[in-house]
Amino acid sequence: MSFPRYPVYKATGIDWLGEVPEHWSVNRFKLSVYSCTNGVWGDEPNNDENDVICIRVADFDRHRLEASEPDAPTIRNVSDRDIEQRSLRNGDLLIEKSGGGELQPVGAVVLYTGTAPSVCSNFVARMRLKRDLSPSFWRYVHHAAYSVRLNTKSIKQTSGIQNIDQQKYLDESAAYPPLGEQLAIASFLDRETAKIDALIAEQQRLIELLHEKRQAVISAAVTGQIDVRGLAEAEEEVA
Repeated sequence: MSFPRYPVYKATGIDWLGEVPEHWSVNRFKLSVYSCTNGVWGDEPNNDENDVICIRVADFDRHRLEASEPDAPTIRNVSDRDIEQRSLRNGDLLIEKSGGGELQPVGAVVLYTGTAPSVCSNFVARMRLKRDLSPSFWRYVHHAAYSVRLNTKSIKQTSGIQNIDQQKYLDESAAYPPLGEQLAIASFLDRETAKIDALIAEQQRLIELLHEKRQAVISAAVTGQIDVRGLAEAEEEVA
């Protein structure tokens, strides 16, 4: 797979970034964030106007890098104040701040794409981006950082639960293309990852068919539906 490169690059001196296009800027993640607000767990549902969907880490689609209203949503009763201060809107980024494990460290970031009244749980924080930034692009940036385990430098572990120091993580550096390029990169990644996902699904279907064929051959052979002796003689003649 070969793609065109930018004409001129510059060194960043940052390990995970390496060289970036000359006209891109480099700054800390926190420059992209207008606010980072912890979620809330609230109380049991009360069948009133304060019952809202609570997005949990379990609702993160780590493959598609997004979270929306789940088919079986968790409903919690949240105060007016928390609804006002912590409600989610389409385009927010959600960061897992507690949880994780050895193979899946805490700190995953997804894009919130829901529209129903929602908050995020106390194990999640809402990152609202500043204006003139592409939320879809920035979810890919955070995913790229996660894939090289940049987040692990900000993890603190207590009582077997990993917690990410959000401010320390947001002090890490990222590349900032102009907004037009952010939008173009996000659109490109949406298309290319969809193509790759389609190929993966096709191969998985082929694997399923081969598994079915394998089982059918075993069943046919052990129930006498295949004359294995005759098949062996035929193979010897061909050889």
